[in-house]
Order: sequence, then C-alpha cells, then structure tokens
Amino acid sequence: MTYDLKSVFPTLRRAPISEATIDIQVTLLPDVNLEKLRAFHRGLEQRFPLVEDRMRVAALLQMNKAASPAITSQGPTPDGLLMRSESEALVVQARLDGFSLNKLAPYAKWDALRAQAQELWQRYLDVAGPVAVKRLAVRYINRIELEPGVDFKESILTVPEIAPGIPQGLPEYFMRLVIPHESGSTAIVTQASLPPTFDMLFDIDVFRFTDIRASDFEEIWPTLEELRAYKNVIFFNSITPKQMEKYA
Repeated sequence: MTYDLKSVFPTLRRAPISEATIDIQVTLLPDVNLEKLRAFHRGLEQRFPLVEDRMRVAALLQMNKAASPAITSQGPTPDGLLMRSESEALVVQARLDGFSLNKLAPYAKWDALRAQAQELWQRYLDVAGPVAVKRLAVRYINRIELEPGVDFKESILTVPEIAPGIPQGLPEYFMRLVIPHESGSTAIVTQASLPPTFDMLFDIDVFRFTDIRASDFEEIWPTLEELRAYKNVIFFNSITPKQMEKYA
C-alpha cells in the first residue's frame, strides 16, 4: 500500500519511536530576555523539577584566498531554559528563539503529545509574548531493529545502496536526504548505523518556514498536523510489511 497526505495511517502499538519533538520557532520583541523567560518555570517546579540553562554555541567559517580558512566561535551563551520531567519522559525548552517539547520513549500517541504541547505553548505565549512564528517542525527519531546478515530492504526501503562489484558488507553508514514536498514542507531524513548493534537510526525531521502573526496563532496546529502527515508518508512508505508486523 502507498500512503499520501490524505491517508489514514495505522496506529502502531509498538512504534519504534525513541523521541518525538514539536518545535515552534518565533520572533520575540527586543525587550524579552532570559530573565523574563524564567517565569515560564514558575508553577512547574514539581512537574519539571530538573531545570538548567540551555547553552548556544555559534561558529563562523571565514574563507580567504590568501590564507587558510579561519574558524571563529561565539559562546557558549545561555539562550533559554531546558526543563525535564523524568516521570513523564518529557523535555520542554523555552528559548529566546522559540519553544519545543520532546517526548522520550515510551511514546504513546500524537494526540497526547499535541495536547501537552498546546498546554505548554500557551504558557510560553503568556510569558514571552511572541509576535510571529517563523518555522514549525515535527521530528521523530526511530530505532529500526535489523537482523545481522539480512538485506536492509527486507526491513526498510529507503537505504544506502552499494554498487554491484563492490563488497556489500556495511558495518557503519550515514545517509542524509533532503526531500521537499509541493505543500511547502521539507523533510530531512537521516539514516545511520548504531554500533555495536545492527539497528538503524531512522530520523525524520519535517519543517516548514512560516510567517504566522500573533493574531493567527491558531494556524500553528493545522500546520503541525500537515507536517506530521508528511512524516507518516515517509515512514510508512519506507517500512516493509515484514518489518511493520513487529510494530502492529
């Protein structure tokens, strides 16, 4: 079966999801600083008892014909708060450039993740007062169990391909694909080996640049639904029926 954005996707009881993320990047007013963001955590001390500053590091590569390339770095500098709930397996970030919620394994279902994100996003709105949303993303990191000595394509169809005549053993690999969609969404699909096991990282990061103003913030959630649908198109069209049986 081939899936598209309008498909009804199967619900997997044992989905191979290690981490799921909803990310909302925003534009803030110039007077919003880290001290103001700290109010996000007030009242959440019991639910998210582990809190730390999120650090940002930037690097600049400068090319010069007369000399070797020069790399300069800035930071680390704090740009937000990172809060953890071990009991709920959640990580929430309130940043100077946006908000994100990460659900670690075990993953339940999208409706639960979306509801949690909506609740915490409202708190971010109240504290930070963003004026626009400039990027939306959903990201799902999967761990695909593979059997040693078995062709990748018995489990997953989007795989690294080795030319005939070259030794076919592949103990380590890394593959990154950028796959745009006519809807305006883009998926970055990363696959990599996970030594010392035979398992595969299958990372699907789907995003869309937006210009959603504060008065139109309700557009966020339908757009995130579309991004999730594109993520599902990639996942379910990539997994073979044999592998799907393990997750049903």
